[in-house]
Amino acid sequence: MNTSERMAEILARPYSFIAVADQEDGGWVVFYPDLPGVMTQADTYEEVAIMAKDALETWVEAAVEDGRSIPEPTFNADPEWDWSTVKPMDEVPTLTTSDVANDLNISVPRVHQLARSRHVGERRGKALLFSQKDVDAMRDRKPGRPKRNMTAV
Repeated sequence: MNTSERMAEILARPYSFIAVADQEDGGWVVFYPDLPGVMTQADTYEEVAIMAKDALETWVEAAVEDGRSIPEPTFNADPEWDWSTVKPMDEVPTLTTSDVANDLNISVPRVHQLARSRHVGERRGKALLFSQKDVDAMRDRKPGRPKRNMTAV
């Protein structure tokens, strides 16, 4: 089997990757549990799959050229799917605290304050993630105190 056939055979295997929101720097860290050393970063959630595929292809190419053994996939991140748990895209938490701070033009601590006071956001490990619906709930209100109703006596 030549190098390109070997690479194609390895890349066809069902390797799972994990993407973790980077709380401090923003963006996403992506790694493959079955393949030590395969790791990358993505700036946005939309880039995660692209960057993961690129990291896998680069690593496999180097491993095949060096003659290293490549482990079979064992990690299964795809449990039986329950379609009743699928949320609409605007309710899926994909935005990091930094993303929200940039979008709303406020500080990260202020995002945390708003999230607590409005009961929005979803904790995933150390990260706090937001859906677009959460961001809209934080943006919805006018700044300042509400005006008092003054009634004449």
